[in-house]
Amino acid sequence: MITKMRLPNGIINSNSQHLIGAGELFTTGTVFYVDSVTGSNGNKGTDPKLPFATVDAAISACTANKGDTVVVMPGHAETVTATSIALDVAGVTIVGYGNGLKRPAFTFGAAAATITVTGANCGWSGCHFIGNFLDVASAFTLGAAKDFSLINNTFVDNSSALGFLSIVVTNATANAADGLTVVGNEWTGLDVSPNAFVSILEANKRITITDNYVFSAATNDVGHFITLAAFNILSAKIQRNVLIVTGSTGATVGIFLTGSGTASLGVVSDNFISSLDTTTELIATAGTGLDFFRNEYTGVADKSGYILPAIDSAA
Repeated sequence: MITKMRLPNGIINSNSQHLIGAGELFTTGTVFYVDSVTGSNGNKGTDPKLPFATVDAAISACTANKGDTVVVMPGHAETVTATSIALDVAGVTIVGYGNGLKRPAFTFGAAAATITVTGANCGWSGCHFIGNFLDVASAFTLGAAKDFSLINNTFVDNSSALGFLSIVVTNATANAADGLTVVGNEWTGLDVSPNAFVSILEANKRITITDNYVFSAATNDVGHFITLAAFNILSAKIQRNVLIVTGSTGATVGIFLTGSGTASLGVVSDNFISSLDTTTELIATAGTGLDFFRNEYTGVADKSGYILPAIDSAA
């Protein structure tokens, strides 16, 4: 006989099959639970009353490409080191539950502290990440991790001296980060000289970076939202993002996006950028290869933005 039991947060257990709803996320794989308050890595983790204590233990229990989900319970707190969390099992989704300060929180306490992703088709959503060391290089570092999704998370620096340099950094192997999706995240950055929110270090395709908010105290002359270096990205959708950065007058590189790939193909549209730069007003470095539509910029507080790059008025 199949019994059915309703668990917290909309999770339904019917013996061997689990169904979890988080926005538009559903899975019929195994659900593992994580709670630093009540958990132990000696548990099996499949019962919310007997969860794992760490995310990495739950990931290790997953089976590749079976739709397994790791549910991180409200109030969970975990310190991230350079090796403590490796998302290295393909097809695993990490979902944080809770609202406000009860969301699962991950604190980065070393410059090299990062969550490494080397499993394809993985995702992470609904969690809070805290930069608590000088120049934490990146919250997420991608290896061979095609189709990684980072959705609806928040990132915050603890102070101007304790925070992240970047949130997502790919590796330097072409197409290793194909299908990267970064949607609905927010970063409050207090460091005055960080790097970009997303740093893409090789040619990749199917890149989606939409509906993110970055509030940054940065005054350095870099691309603050996305950097592409000289690499090409194909089928890129960079849309509806907001970048509010202190900036500096006379920026020489694109405030929002830098890159010089000669064969990039994609759309950059409906983004909103604010910076103190009223001299060059350069939101993107020339030569990105991407097409721009309806992006607005302002260099003056309390003034409405205007479209940059300038509208082509040619007949």
